Amino acid sequence: MRRLGLLCAAFAFAALAVGMITRTPAAQTTSPEACQSGGSIAAAALPKTLDLENCPIGGRVITDNGIGTVVPGPGESVYVDALTRDGSQELEVTRYRNGTVELRYVGDESEEEQGEPEIGAASSPGECSDGAYDDLNSKVKGDLLWRFNPRTTPDELSRKGAVRAIRSGTANIANTRNNCRLGDRVPSYVSISYDGSTRDHAQVGTGGSCTGNDRKTVVSFGRLPKTALAVTCTVVALEDGYDRVHWSDIKINKTNFNWTTRPEARSCRGKYDLASTVTHERGHTFGLDDISESSHAKLTMSETSNGPCQSSERSLGRGDVLGLASKY
Repeated sequence: MRRLGLLCAAFAFAALAVGMITRTPAAQTTSPEACQSGGSIAAAALPKTLDLENCPIGGRVITDNGIGTVVPGPGESVYVDALTRDGSQELEVTRYRNGTVELRYVGDESEEEQGEPEIGAASSPGECSDGAYDDLNSKVKGDLLWRFNPRTTPDELSRKGAVRAIRSGTANIANTRNNCRLGDRVPSYVSISYDGSTRDHAQVGTGGSCTGNDRKTVVSFGRLPKTALAVTCTVVALEDGYDRVHWSDIKINKTNFNWTTRPEARSCRGKYDLASTVTHERGHTFGLDDISESSHAKLTMSETSNGPCQSSERSLGRGDVLGLASKY
């Protein structure tokens, strides 16, 4: 009986080892020139996988089409997404415990979108009939606490109005709010709770790069690249199955855009709905990826905002709900 137990344990260990080997990609064996230079590094100049022993880039920033991130710590991954007027840009940098670094989503996503058949919002399926979604390999597990820096609020908003809109946009994802009668698909033991105000800033630089990891989840306004409505930086810990979201900062562009909490008011002129933008960005926090704007324009997670003075992204579509339901 003891021999059988040992044999089962050996098989279990072997299966775990195979899983670990499968999860960790093979690194490059040569050292590209970019590894030897200083400062930030263009993702396109690096191989998709590399070994830090051969390419010592720890602590440096990897950039890609207007966004970027500092190389994360061992056993962590950083996903950065910029919602722009022309579409989204995204980059993921994962650092495995064995020193291998993997890059995903390298390239200009707006160019990929231009190559797809032109359908557009008018011909896209309705929000309650379009079941499309795309998944990230991460999710919130347990309760995620977040704070807002009211000192960064732009002049066109009150501080109270701003925090209400941000809390509402966050709840739209956490409570799976939709007009399709699909109910709440996120279980009660998974939550994201407002923990009050802070003087900290979201760790997103003016150039759109994730600048570090202070182990806090913060929402703040500030300067970003001129086409970016907002940038989200999500740090996850590598785990079996879905990776665990630990922190997820959102920085909202107050330099190049004006914001409103009443997008359908007659007085609205060129202002973007804060709650709608936060809803989309919190979709990334909860592990949803962007989907094609040309084919799925009426879903919240489509890669382009529906524009100023409207609130359509506040309500999730069928695909947004199914994406959450598939992992929670």
